[in-house]
Amino acid sequence: MRGPAVRALRLLLSAALSAALVGSTGFARAGTPGPQESPVIIGASLPPGVASLEAFRRLKLGDMVLTAIPRSKAEALAMAEYCAKNSIHLCFSELLYRGGFDLCWAWRERVPRARFFSKTDMEEIIGAAGPYYFGRYVVGEIGCVVYAPEKYAAEFPDEHWSNLPAVRTQAEARDAYVRYIRKFIDFERRELGPGPLINVDAGLIFKHVAAAGADILGLESLPGDPHLMHAAIRGAATAYGKPWGVHIAMENYGGMRLDELWQKRWSASLAYSYISGAGFILPESGHLAYTNPVTGEKFPFNSPEVRRVRRSLRETYQFARIHRKPSLAPRVRLGIVFGNEDGAPGLWNRAAWGQYGDAKWLEGPAERGWRFIDRFFRKEDWPRETVQGDMDFSGNPPLGQYDLVPAEASAETLNRYGCLLFLGWNTMTADIYAKLKGFVEQGGRLIMFLPHLSTESDRGRGITLFNGGDFADLFGVQILGRGEKKIQGFKYLAESAIHEYRFPVWRIRTDPRFMGLFTSSRVKMSSGRILAGAADHYMSEPEELRKRPLVIENRVGRGTAFLVTVWEYPGDEGLVPFTQDLVRTVSQGEQADIRLLASDRIRYAVCDGGASPAGAAYSVVYLLNTDPDTPAPAKLWVRGRLTAEFVIPPNQMRLAYLFDKLVIIPEDRRVDLAAWAPGPGLREIRFFSAAAQKFGVHNLGEAACRVRINGHGLTCPPGRETVVDIAAAVDPGRRRFFAPDFLDEPEIDWRGETGPY
Repeated sequence: MRGPAVRALRLLLSAALSAALVGSTGFARAGTPGPQESPVIIGASLPPGVASLEAFRRLKLGDMVLTAIPRSKAEALAMAEYCAKNSIHLCFSELLYRGGFDLCWAWRERVPRARFFSKTDMEEIIGAAGPYYFGRYVVGEIGCVVYAPEKYAAEFPDEHWSNLPAVRTQAEARDAYVRYIRKFIDFERRELGPGPLINVDAGLIFKHVAAAGADILGLESLPGDPHLMHAAIRGAATAYGKPWGVHIAMENYGGMRLDELWQKRWSASLAYSYISGAGFILPESGHLAYTNPVTGEKFPFNSPEVRRVRRSLRETYQFARIHRKPSLAPRVRLGIVFGNEDGAPGLWNRAAWGQYGDAKWLEGPAERGWRFIDRFFRKEDWPRETVQGDMDFSGNPPLGQYDLVPAEASAETLNRYGCLLFLGWNTMTADIYAKLKGFVEQGGRLIMFLPHLSTESDRGRGITLFNGGDFADLFGVQILGRGEKKIQGFKYLAESAIHEYRFPVWRIRTDPRFMGLFTSSRVKMSSGRILAGAADHYMSEPEELRKRPLVIENRVGRGTAFLVTVWEYPGDEGLVPFTQDLVRTVSQGEQADIRLLASDRIRYAVCDGGASPAGAAYSVVYLLNTDPDTPAPAKLWVRGRLTAEFVIPPNQMRLAYLFDKLVIIPEDRRVDLAAWAPGPGLREIRFFSAAAQKFGVHNLGEAACRVRINGHGLTCPPGRETVVDIAAAVDPGRRRFFAPDFLDEPEIDWRGETGPY
């Protein structure tokens, strides 16, 4: 990239879209925008033309537009100049027909080898937008090669991708896919002008798009599970140092009716994208008009229903411009490893790597391992005997988030996480093994099953263990071969050396837990400790379990590695009960210094910030109630102390500011930390607030705390909540967003109801 493209990407970097993903936290001083401040860009899809841009500004829908490039160069230049003058980030939709090299996709016209604009024309248009040229979409939905049904490539020949050729191994499939993506990205750069080039997709394929050269990653949200998809794109973006954002396909995938639940789902989609760390958020469609072709329902631009859709977008825009996140990326402790050569689609298709016609590629135990992800977001059932402890923090992963971490990521990236858990396919290499060993040595916790240590890339062949099965240096054990394959269960005979990992250790003479059909191993132990062994009857003895070990723990350096010595993947039917409990153990054991006690409808994230002029840091916890109808009582657990109970309204988000042992929870999310000064006596804290509201002040310390918030002094008793009324407080530099009528939509004479998609 060069010229305007470099300036455009630098603009994103200066907004911390990229830096925050690789560990940047905070901004220089509360109330003073600086180079580390992390704004979230809000936008909308629009038809081309300056009239659309004018309507966009009047409607207050954000500061980024996604649009098709106009047919006329003069109009394209006018749009670019308008965006530069009015500080609107300009993003173009795709220029090429998908799967080909015809420059016609933007207008849905099939003109073979047509070139409406030259590369020089494109560079001139991009240059006219200056630093406000955001980029353009390329290779849109190329994940369809992996996740779409087989016939898509045949039934949509003019605007779709081709299936991958038949291959023998996972490695061949991966290499063919990356080459296919790179072919189109390289053509874009060479023939159509500079980037940034933005891919928008669903599925789990983002690490391959990043490896192929896309500059910015975009998630098409709502096809598929947003929890899994956001984790996949964030993990890939972290590993490859890419900015990322969310393109919400609300009209196509948000629901069958534009009803109340549709509206609430839309609002939750915006909020969840925000707390997940997206650098930009915009809707694909549904905000200009909504049509259900089967029922004949049609909601035009000015219908009350569509106006409400836009109001939700406007609410997000206002919030994103009033509240400044202390860091764009949330803190993430748990990494679920997206293994080397894993071709699980993550969406729709049930064949790995989109390979059809050979039964070996059908979804198997390796791919079914991804189904356990849902366990992180479900409260444990009350009669489940393996749930232990004083409080049940289930219902969310540690810190509310997890990443899908590419196994190919650098050691520096892997070492950012506290725990790495393997669930899907992985083809082991010497480089990956060395990185995992280094991860454990520096203090990490690693959980693997034997198939994750196989070097075999052909799904049709058996497991070939790395290093001949000698894992003494990492897991403290040498695998000598297969044991019995039969219906058997697990019995734990020893506690983990990690106190937080509460495995179901009980009497030896008891019924086996987690019964199923699986294959144990013959082993030679070295430094590892046997935590559980195979059993198939009540009257077991410890030595019997040690002869057939199933769970081994080994201390390496400052960290701990766990190996499940079975020859089946975690998603194998015989291991489902065990893997479910292992996920419980990991989720419980990795809970961090900030935890949530609430229903499993609450999603949360923690963003860390600092420092104040006095050098103190702070955090913000974002709490989203995804239940559309029911309020949710909640408590925060902070380093062993609980806040008083507070309530999150249905379909709403609340914020909690954490200053050491002081937690401040406003009623209304439209707040921003202006300044704070910690001290042994009085604590001075000042907020901007768009509305008069109540602030709950929770003192988690053991002594009374004196606080002054926006001039209101109060003394908070230890372990108690004090409520204070705060008047509206406007930031003089952002009066527009604090205006009481900001959310009102003006009447405009514009009928643009069709966007670029």
